[in-house]
Amino acid sequence: MTSPPTGSLIGTPVRRREDLRFVTGRGCYTDDLWPKGMLHGLVVRSLRAHARGLSVDASEARTMFGVHLVLTGRDLEAAGLAHVPVDLPPPGATFETWQARPQPVLAIEEVRYVGDPLAFIVAESMGAAKDAAEALIIDMEPCEPLPNLSAGAPDFSYEEGDATAVKALMAAARRIVELDIPVHRVDALPLEPRGCLGHFQDDTFTLHVSTQRVQILQRSLADRIFRVPRERMRVVAPDTGGGFGQKNGVYPEYVLCLEAARRLSRPVKWIPERSEAISSGCHARDNHFHLAAALDDEGRILAIEATRRMNLGAYASSRSMVPVQNGLTHLTGVYPVSQAHVRVDGVFTSTAPTCSYRGAGRPENVYACERLVDVVARNCGKDPIAWRRANCLSSKQQPLTSPLGTTFDGHDFHGLLEAALARLDYDHFRARRRTSASSGWLRGFGVALFAEDLHGSNEPIPARFEWSGERLELVVGTGSAGHGHETTFLQMTAERLGLPMERLGFVQSDTARMSEGVGTAASWSTTLAGSSVHLATAAAIEKALAIAGELLEVSRTDVEFVDGLFRVVGTDRCLRWDDIFAHAPDFTAGAAFAGTGHNVTASCHACEIEVEKETGTARLLTYAIAQNSGVVINPMIFIGQLHGGMAQGVGQVLMEQIVYDEADGQLLSGSLNDYALPRATDLPYIATDIQPSRALDNPLGVKGVGEAAATGSPAAVANAIIDALAPLGILHLDPPFTSEKLWRAIRNHRTL
Repeated sequence: MTSPPTGSLIGTPVRRREDLRFVTGRGCYTDDLWPKGMLHGLVVRSLRAHARGLSVDASEARTMFGVHLVLTGRDLEAAGLAHVPVDLPPPGATFETWQARPQPVLAIEEVRYVGDPLAFIVAESMGAAKDAAEALIIDMEPCEPLPNLSAGAPDFSYEEGDATAVKALMAAARRIVELDIPVHRVDALPLEPRGCLGHFQDDTFTLHVSTQRVQILQRSLADRIFRVPRERMRVVAPDTGGGFGQKNGVYPEYVLCLEAARRLSRPVKWIPERSEAISSGCHARDNHFHLAAALDDEGRILAIEATRRMNLGAYASSRSMVPVQNGLTHLTGVYPVSQAHVRVDGVFTSTAPTCSYRGAGRPENVYACERLVDVVARNCGKDPIAWRRANCLSSKQQPLTSPLGTTFDGHDFHGLLEAALARLDYDHFRARRRTSASSGWLRGFGVALFAEDLHGSNEPIPARFEWSGERLELVVGTGSAGHGHETTFLQMTAERLGLPMERLGFVQSDTARMSEGVGTAASWSTTLAGSSVHLATAAAIEKALAIAGELLEVSRTDVEFVDGLFRVVGTDRCLRWDDIFAHAPDFTAGAAFAGTGHNVTASCHACEIEVEKETGTARLLTYAIAQNSGVVINPMIFIGQLHGGMAQGVGQVLMEQIVYDEADGQLLSGSLNDYALPRATDLPYIATDIQPSRALDNPLGVKGVGEAAATGSPAAVANAIIDALAPLGILHLDPPFTSEKLWRAIRNHRTL
């Protein structure tokens, strides 16, 4: 990566200033808030996956010691608070043409998954609430559940591409390769589970909640649920311990705490235990792809035909439609495929609803494409890496728009591939494979070469500076959940304004301070909000120059801003920022970048893995990421985003999985005893090669990176696993690649 200019903060690995409070226990999360008079909320949930004729008798529970309120679905229905609204219809549909199945805040007549909310108890203590839960009389008639994608007709279908052109190429193809690829269900499992604290005072709601999108929640709660003016619905996110998309939408518990606070005129908090969070939070992925690739005589892909079944879960969650279209263009990858057609079917099942999770559709589609590429190469008798070298788009073939709509222009896919391979000394891999074989291990090498078509936002994310009397505060419309915005944005501010970072404050995730914007999602924070910060610094300087001209009694055009000083040109007469603030104690300046934040980045992931023949144990040995980027503001944070995303992708493909019982829909992986997560010892050193190419669609020249590694890592690891097993004749296996699954595959091969 190009070194930053001498003395510049841009491009410098400034340590995250927010980390000091996190590692010393001085962070403030939702459960750290204990306002006077606070009550505790408990959600009573269904233990059945599907039942009808629900009735909840709460008469005894309401009379118990310490119990202040018990809400049922009928209570909320009477209050007009029956359902959580769905934010988006399926692509190509409207709410007039598509009949949504929104989640009830509390079930009324029917329960549809294990964890469906049935009642909400508010009490002086959690112990009292749990006692009252035992006194509820709940009746329901069990029904046959639909626990997986194979059951049930699609709720909606959506198509992209040219079906006629694809059929013609399929008919004329030299060879057709078909493949079924499941992408199993996982949980984002943020370090801090979902939680909220509801207040109601002076006819105004306040929700403290763990999220990175307070503005989205405010609009839904105010406009569509409680139907009050937005200024009467304040949403605040304190420090947020991870989200990854799972916390982006409204959940029933937010409505319950606010309504209980309104009825009782006391604060009400709900914080789930981990098992409750796993059973009731929106899950992710859970797709099944069927792919067909038409090949020519040289083994090149002419066309791809695909169907994709998506498990929506029991209900359409507020953000469940985001992954439907997002990332669909990635099915043809970074290869000159001339035609493609894909049909997406959304299916309801007796499982928890699904939503966005880091990548929000892109990881699923990249996984399907890059697994298909490996299978195509092997089907043609070619090495998968050699096939990519011969078939990925070259610079001479660009600009080019893929058949599903991604525009490639100036991307060096060959360079990324070679950089990742060089980092892992791929030229000597076969010698290492022979060494492993002599010790009873199977050694494999895998890559994932891909582009990320990062969708943007049609709504700007403003930034504003306000002088507080002590510090110049930067107020932004994004929300950090571990992203490092407090450091990155203030680095940019300090660089432009010539103020030390210690003189700068940072305000985020409070609709009372910034109701505009759409929060953090889609890898757009630095592109959109960062560009607004950049423009806001220019606005602040321009406003200060006018003030300086007045104070120095010269024309504005005679004052220049250099090295943090406002100086009369050609003299030593100057003012500092403190002089400006003293004259204008209410100093404010802001701006909003008008771009969408849409750009296309590219990356190559490569890894080497060993599988022990006797036990099926897989160990990840080396890993490399070659990442195309724009201008990098803070390389430490940039690389940290890559490493964190890689860890989540590796966890997904090797060990993580949400599992429901096929017979009765019971959740079998409902705790961290049953849901495996990667630990530090599961991950190797990660070699990172950043290849900057300045983006032209925003004033900073930056590109999104937050989801990139979660998008590429599952396919890279899967391809390495299969490469290790390929000498045994095992050319495809479905993840997660647990030791038991690998052991069984190896054992079954030996018995053939």
